[in-house]
Amino acid sequence: MADNYIEVTSQDFTEKVLQASELVVVLFATEQSSACKIQEPELQAISKDYSGRIIFSRLDITGQEEVTAQWKIEGIPTLLFFKGGHVIHRISGIVMRDKLRRQLDGALLAD
Repeated sequence: MADNYIEVTSQDFTEKVLQASELVVVLFATEQSSACKIQEPELQAISKDYSGRIIFSRLDITGQEEVTAQWKIEGIPTLLFFKGGHVIHRISGIVMRDKLRRQLDGALLAD
């Protein structure tokens, strides 16, 4: 994965997501999900445009029940936007590039 698109697990979630100074977008997904296979390339493609401003990450929910329960992940794909250790936005289901850009731009403006 590119530097601006990282893999996270429940073990390093606090360090890489909650303690990050930047906006962090986490894709909760699985390898088996066809919807996740549609969402992830969209996220990877857009991540290059926000390099240095947003950290994009992926968490494979397989075997990660504690972190998925903590963040109330009920379906996949789910995107959570974290700023200052708090969720500021949630998107469940597939969201395509144009809408995702609008959501990201809005999140960058929010303080």
